[in-house]
Amino acid sequence: MPESRRLLLLSLATSMVLWSGLSEAQQKPTTTRPRPTTATTKTTATAKTTPTAKTTATTKPRPIAAQTRDPFVGVWLLNPQTSKYETGGPPKRLSRTYEDRGGGTMFMTTDVVTTQGTAYSYLVYKRDGKPYPEAAVAADSVRLVIVRSIDPRTEELFFYVDGKPSDKPSTITISPDGMTMTQVVTVRNSKGQPFTNTVVYDRQPDTTR
Repeated sequence: MPESRRLLLLSLATSMVLWSGLSEAQQKPTTTRPRPTTATTKTTATAKTTPTAKTTATTKPRPIAAQTRDPFVGVWLLNPQTSKYETGGPPKRLSRTYEDRGGGTMFMTTDVVTTQGTAYSYLVYKRDGKPYPEAAVAADSVRLVIVRSIDPRTEELFFYVDGKPSDKPSTITISPDGMTMTQVVTVRNSKGQPFTNTVVYDRQPDTTR
């Protein structure tokens, strides 16, 4: 074989080997790239899913509103069976509503139905020991009310009529389960004799939620 032809074939063979190696070198990253990408995706998915599930499971405590709501807020209806009256008897209907107006201000509405008719009273107050006027429909005189907080579930009220304070406070207490309100009222009758009435209310369902 002539020397020139042998060199030409050798050059062609060398070029084929170099081309083949270059092609393999360019194709290897392409075939191997998906593998680390797939592994990374699985790891990332696992890392994200596991803590998210745990966090969701541990972040379902009681609603914040239920923890911070004033226990008096709501609508209360007289329970004549559990109430005790030393003088007179329970009215036909007695309801009381408390609203939290913010900043420690409470709005109390009392609705009483008796054999003589219906009476309404409204009181906007704070539990700071200061007198606040109670607005009563068809009342002969304005009554001042002083409210003090004994604890988060108990408050006491002093009533002033014609400038004269009541002898003892009226105590209102909310039960630990928040479903019963008890008011103990000690006053004097027309003969000046003291008597105590224990008025028990049941919390009514909250229809605003």
